[in-house]
Amino acid sequence: MKKAPPPTARGVATAVLYRVARDQAYATPTLDAEIRRAGLDRRDAALATAIVYGTLRSLPSLDAALDAHLRDPEGLDPWARAGLRAAAFQLRHLPRVPPRAIVHEAVDVVRAGRGEKLARLTNAVLRKVRRPDDAAPPERIEVPEWIAAALERSLGAERAAQLTRPIQLPPPLDLRVLPREGAEPMLDRLRTAEPEAEIVEAGPTALRVRGAGDPRQLPGFETGELLVQELGSQRAADALGAAPGERVADACAGRGGKTLALLHHVGPTGAVVALELHEARLDQLEERAARLGLPGHLETLAVDLRVGTGGLEANFDRVLVDAPCTGLGTLGRRPELLWRLAPGDVEKLQKTQRAVLAKASELVGSGGVLQFVVCSPLAEEGADVATGFDRHHPDFERIPTPGADADHVLRLGPWNDAHPTDAYQVVRWRRR
Repeated sequence: MKKAPPPTARGVATAVLYRVARDQAYATPTLDAEIRRAGLDRRDAALATAIVYGTLRSLPSLDAALDAHLRDPEGLDPWARAGLRAAAFQLRHLPRVPPRAIVHEAVDVVRAGRGEKLARLTNAVLRKVRRPDDAAPPERIEVPEWIAAALERSLGAERAAQLTRPIQLPPPLDLRVLPREGAEPMLDRLRTAEPEAEIVEAGPTALRVRGAGDPRQLPGFETGELLVQELGSQRAADALGAAPGERVADACAGRGGKTLALLHHVGPTGAVVALELHEARLDQLEERAARLGLPGHLETLAVDLRVGTGGLEANFDRVLVDAPCTGLGTLGRRPELLWRLAPGDVEKLQKTQRAVLAKASELVGSGGVLQFVVCSPLAEEGADVATGFDRHHPDFERIPTPGADADHVLRLGPWNDAHPTDAYQVVRWRRR
């Protein structure tokens, strides 16, 4: 029996692009898992990362270049499409890589996955895709026209351009430091354990690291001293102001990044109730909280906040609503989101945001705080939803949030050059 060839950077990139297209998988965790499974060294891991992110950032122009040489673009096998996309990106944007090597390995990858017929097709198409004289890595993320227009309406041309500027690869790893002594001692431990890692940014309870490898291998991860949480998400969760002993509801808890942070904030005398539509996510959240040994009491409840509150009463000190949204604030790290959205999605999501926010407000006790968060730069999903809530809920008044604008909307990301994060909009109210 012929032994399978060892995994390569281009093979890993093709596998990730295939899963992103076929299964709507997220690129980052899929890429991390494939790199670990293949055992790639740092150099090959960096190449696979560059190919995956670069391809997803340039899909329209890459597909146009490929489809010009395909008889049936719509009927092309997804694995062959992934291999062609990865190779076309290298040909057009990685000038230091010899074209012959790119084509040869792409043919081998497609042959291994789909056989000789599609391997010959891959070879024939790539021989016709020419390398531009000015070949260079993309300077911007290609976005659909309707999204580009929406971003410019909400951000202005300059900030919209900033949001679509590719981030440095590999994407940084953001960590929340849980011990009371803060980030400084953890910083020393990280530098000792991961000497090749670059500390991009440090704060009292947050670290941004590049090149640190698998976060599960970092000192303090298994002992519950570190959480992986993007810096913007950390700031949005901290803005709620949860204090020891309080009872807090985390509506739309998702995978629980903010929930775990809130458990840390309320301490052993407080409690957090995580509300989520998908029960499987709540099971995973309970497992994570148990592993970390966080002090607060965690309750979970599967509920559809568009229609009800699961029988909970208005006895919460604080309620966090991290509402479903387009996620366009994360497009620097998740460019695949761009190709899953349709023009009508913004309006549909806005209706969901309004419904969830209204229901969640019923949980806030007298004098309690309600906070609305979206990971989107679009005014339609953030500031406009908050304005609509003001109009229909006179028993709530907006309250200031440190760093917020005059309308009491805290805007993170492209609005703040000093601390680049994903784009978030945060609004807080107090129940009169």
